[in-house]
Amino acid sequence: MIALGPLFQEINLQHFDGCLDPPQMVWNSRLRSSAGRFIPGSLRFFRAKPPVIEIASYLREEGEAAALIRDTLAHEMIHYWLWVRRQPYGHTDAFYRKMREMGVSRYNPVPRLPAPKYLYRCPVCLKDFPARRKLGVLACLECCRNQANGKFDHRFKLELIQQLR
Repeated sequence: MIALGPLFQEINLQHFDGCLDPPQMVWNSRLRSSAGRFIPGSLRFFRAKPPVIEIASYLREEGEAAALIRDTLAHEMIHYWLWVRRQPYGHTDAFYRKMREMGVSRYNPVPRLPAPKYLYRCPVCLKDFPARRKLGVLACLECCRNQANGKFDHRFKLELIQQLR
């Protein structure tokens, strides 16, 4: 199993000159679409809350686990580094500059998205639209663009075909 602490220290020394104090680092089994996240700390109301870096636990099961975990931790450490420097710590220009400098990726290459639960179909072009939740009143965009000048038209309203699970 890959230990986050030593990996944090290695990346910290290599890319941040060792200036980052270790945050709380945890494996999160609920993360699915993102591989990790940074949660800033707080000193408000006399209750110190340390910053947290969470890494998706399913990454440990991937074939390239070590590389994916390293890349994800480095990505989250950039957020942490910006936060420590009291700069905006989202995906800003400074974030992207540091990311390119470190050779870190922006997106999770192996998301674990839930399977679609519903299947909708356009009654005209018969194109299928899988969905993870029930959809409201929607129409096929392509048909609306081609045959109704881009306006909603009830002729192209998506119909629920089946519930998949």
